[in-house]
Amino acid sequence: MYFRILILFFVASCFLSCEPEADPITYQNKYGKGTYILTDNGLNFIKKNTTSVKNQIFSSVNLSSLANPKKILIYGSRIYIIGNDFYAADVNTMQLLGQVSGFTNASGCAIIPQNRAFITDKSESLVKLVDLEDYRIISEIETGEGTSPAFIINKYDKSFVLNGGNTQNYDSTLVTITYKDDLVPLADFSGNLIVGKNPRSALSSGNIKVLCSGVYDENNPTQNIESSFYNIYPTDLLINFSQDLPSIYNADNLIETSNGNNYYFTAVGGVYRTNTTMTNVNLVIPIDSDVMNITTERYWLNDTTEAYSNILYMNDLSSAGYIYKYNINLSTFVDTISVSGRVLDIQFKN
Repeated sequence: MYFRILILFFVASCFLSCEPEADPITYQNKYGKGTYILTDNGLNFIKKNTTSVKNQIFSSVNLSSLANPKKILIYGSRIYIIGNDFYAADVNTMQLLGQVSGFTNASGCAIIPQNRAFITDKSESLVKLVDLEDYRIISEIETGEGTSPAFIINKYDKSFVLNGGNTQNYDSTLVTITYKDDLVPLADFSGNLIVGKNPRSALSSGNIKVLCSGVYDENNPTQNIESSFYNIYPTDLLINFSQDLPSIYNADNLIETSNGNNYYFTAVGGVYRTNTTMTNVNLVIPIDSDVMNITTERYWLNDTTEAYSNILYMNDLSSAGYIYKYNINLSTFVDTISVSGRVLDIQFKN
């Protein structure tokens, strides 16, 4: 009798303690190709060849919000989000893959060989090297005492860091970092170059093209300095040519058309178009903007004929939450997108 009671007690204990395992989370391939719009409220998405906006896709999938989001970078099958932390997610499912803390004011990102990333930290005058396998900071590279590394771009075996200051403490330096991509996964500070005041954005097709904002203070115009442009040989860090931009102030967000024949950038007064030597600069959209990007999209010439054009996406500083689409071939606006919050970045996955 005593033995039977022990057996019954054992069976009951097992029954009570064995809870069913929770079903694993299934991440769906709902994203991927399309337009990604970052606002101060989160990450939004428009699927390619559609117009419907899916809001807050990162937080809806991961059940957590982004802390102080600033920039996004899409590379391969991943989307990287810069905020107080550095986030990596699957671009197709939006599943969070890793998160790195340890930044004071992260501002830019560049992916380098051996599954690593350079992250610029403006407040610490550092570029921090992040391992994208175990998501941790593994080294730091100084960009100069008191500098504010604001932008980073790759070319060949180098990363080019733009030290862009502000109205009171402007900078004029471009720093290069050479990274080893074989057996030694390190990075070495390899030199710097003096350019115009406050370099803020750049392109890496062909030579390195750097757009310098200059200095602009509407309350103290006597101290303003015009924007400028530099074309730099990436291999030996020599200036090919430079060009001042008369009566252009606070130039930023340099982008180029798909054929490379024209550049667009934002500045005081709106969006400007120019040739590749910056000798023919024209205001084309008189709307103040500080976020802009370009992609190629299909549009309809008529009911039966389709064509493709570079489409410029831009925010409107006077209307938070609105993005305008501008057809460069037609020189006209073709659509307006509404999102929640202040627009911070726009990127495409093609």
